[in-house]
This record gives sequence, C-alpha cells and structure tokens, in this order.
Amino acid sequence: MMRTALTLVAALAVVACSSDSSLPVASGKGSVMAINAIPTSPEMGFLIEETLLGGMVYKVATAPRDWDDLDYLFNFEYQPPGILAERVRFATQPLKVKVDTAHTMLVWGDFNAPTITVWEWPEREFNENDTVFELRVSNGAPGLGTVDIYFAEEGVPPVLGQQLATVAPGEVSGPTDFETGEWVVTITPEGDPSTVLYQSSAALIFSRQSELLVVFESDANDTAPVTARRFNNLGATVVLPDIRFPPTRRFIHGTMDLETVDIYDDEAVSNRIVAGLSFGEFSGDIDVAVGDLPITVTAENNTGSILFESTYSVIAGTRFNTYYNTPVDSLLGTALFVNRRSIETEARLTWFHSADNFELVDVYIVDRGESIADALPRLLSLSPGILAPDLRLLAGSYDMYFTTAGEETILEGPIALDLELGDVVEGILLNRVDPTLADFRLIPLP
Repeated sequence: MMRTALTLVAALAVVACSSDSSLPVASGKGSVMAINAIPTSPEMGFLIEETLLGGMVYKVATAPRDWDDLDYLFNFEYQPPGILAERVRFATQPLKVKVDTAHTMLVWGDFNAPTITVWEWPEREFNENDTVFELRVSNGAPGLGTVDIYFAEEGVPPVLGQQLATVAPGEVSGPTDFETGEWVVTITPEGDPSTVLYQSSAALIFSRQSELLVVFESDANDTAPVTARRFNNLGATVVLPDIRFPPTRRFIHGTMDLETVDIYDDEAVSNRIVAGLSFGEFSGDIDVAVGDLPITVTAENNTGSILFESTYSVIAGTRFNTYYNTPVDSLLGTALFVNRRSIETEARLTWFHSADNFELVDVYIVDRGESIADALPRLLSLSPGILAPDLRLLAGSYDMYFTTAGEETILEGPIALDLELGDVVEGILLNRVDPTLADFRLIPLP
C-alpha cells in the first residue's frame, strides 16, 4: 500500500509539471491612483488587496503606481480614534488593470456610502521635442453642481462657448493639449460666465506631462469657498487657491514677558492690524498680503516702542497662527499651521505649549470624573514653543490634565471637555503668576 501511494504521488507530480499553469499571466502594466474628495473624511488608507499603497487626507492623491494587467480588489480603510482601535474597511473597488492605461479612482459623496468613480485613459507618450502638456479637468465638488471650466492666459475673461469643458460632479473631461506657459483656471456655473466661482493665479505648467485638474469644495483651512489642485502622471501635486481671497494670519499673545501690544503689518508702523492684544488673548483671522510680510509689534498706543520685528513668508490660500512666546529666554513669534478641518469620525484637539516655566509636560485625557492614577499619558514630554500633535477622540465628556513629564504632579486640570464628532478644539498652555501651576485656555475658532 505504501509503494502504491508513493507511485500515485509521483505520477500526479509529473502531470502537474507537464500541464499549463492555471494562474493568470500578465502581458503588461497600467498605472493606478486614488483621490480623496470627501471634505469631512478621515485619512483614507488605499490598499491593493491587503497591501497598503498610501494614505490620503482630503484633496490628496496617492502617487500613481504600475501594476500588472490583472484583476484586483482595491480597498479603502481608516483608523478610528483609540489606542487599540482596529482599522475599518469602508469601501472596496474591483478593477481590471489594462495595459498602458492610467486608472484614477475618485472617492466622493457620503463617507458612510462613498461613490468611487473610476476614470481610465491611455497613458501618453511624449517625444523629447514636444512643447505641449496634456490636460483633463474634473469636478470633485458635488455642492457646486455642473460647472464650466475655463483655461486661458491671464487677463482673458470667461466667455460662454470658450470653456474648456462642462463637467458634472464626478465627471472628467477628455484630453486637450496646451503649450507650456502660464495659465489661469476660472470656474463658473454652467452657462453663466458672469458668475465666477473660482479663479486661480497664473501658474506655469511645463511640457511633456499629463495633468489632471480637480475642483474641490473648501474646508476650514481654505480661505475661499472653492479650491482646485493639479495632479500629474509623475505624482506631483500643485495647490491652486482662489487668488481673489487673501491669506490670513491670527495672533496669539502667549508670554508674560511681553506687555499689551499693537501689531502692524508694515515697516513704517502705519497700518495697525491688531490693537491692544494682552497676555492670553488672541485676534481673529486677519487678511494679509501674499509674499514677504513684515510684522512689527509695539507697546500699546506707542509706535515709538518697538518690541518685536519679523518678516514672514505668506503663501496664497493659507491660514496660519502666530504665537508670541519665550521658550528659550528670548521672545519669538512662531508662525504655525493649525489644522481646522472637521472630520466626521472624530473630535480633534491640539494646543500650543507656551508655559516656559515647565520644560516638559505630559497630557492625560480621561473620562469625566476619573483619576489619572491608573491612566497612561496621551502625550509625553512636550517642550515649550511646540504645537502638540493632534489628539483624536471619540464623542464624550472628558477631563484633561497637564503634569510634569514622567510624574503625576498636576500642573493644570481637570479641564472639562465635552466633545462631539467633527469638533475641532484649539488651545494654549500658559504660565500663571504662581510658577508651580499652568493655565490652559481654549481658543475658539474664528
């Protein structure tokens, strides 16, 4: 019996080796990328089968990747708040990759039941002497409805009939070739060139590349209601804010080493943009000019008493906070981006450490009424002058504590936090008159 069994196995092995494999065989490759067009979504993980290809927050695309021309399942996941929370798979898109074809997945609509629209087009091969680029335009902003998109040189107004394309939400146009140069994008409602929804600055676009322009609805980080981005076949992204809306700066007074101040946005100290800013106070969003921004801080109502001067580089479409603090015995005006975008699956908290009496602090967040004795810190060893990483939380009622790093010596707390999904909370940690304690204050969004 044993000899018979061995003979049978050997025979099967010979048959298997001599027969054709049943596995699919690739004949070439195509590229795949994905774009997140859901304004309130968490960061999406983009996977081919079970392999992570990259993450994408709103208005971000993954880099194009080449894959064999086979059938795949592309999956989308996110990480809920919580140290032990498991990743959640919320969408799957089957796709047969085609040879020499670019495949782009636009994820849009309702995050709880997202629409995944797949665009496909032949991958463009350019010659070395080509002076053109290839452009497609698309609509990732369902709230706008169908729009006309104009693409022209600077100073050319939109005229009905001269639009590059008319695109409904989720649609993409066919390709059009343009010469390398500076081009302006203008967006209007369908058939209404007199109502401009968006206008870019003149942007230089180089030849021999395939460009995809996507229109997006704004989020709280944008200064305009509509924005756009260009993605090319090499994986590069260009942000295109609406040039008609100026960038903003917000000023936060975070140090006892600075008296009550006025703030000017010119070296001549003639244009006051903030008046009477005291310790622990903050301004609203102030419109500023693009380019080099000279900021002069003076004593209140005394332009002859200049307390601080600095020049900041300002980019169109941005919102920044400037914190006045003294982390190393010298006054600083620290300009930082603070993420204001609301995410529907979590509440988010960030804060700036301006309490230089305490070199390092830990942060605890516990359920309302609980002790920190058996809890682990949510943030460890934060230094003065640092914007803390975002704390991602579920809806609930919490107590927040600040302690000396590595200890449970409470410097501030409990601070009551009542959070709902989508909340964005910003704060600042300050010195008190009592040097053994700190003071945490919430900074309402403008």
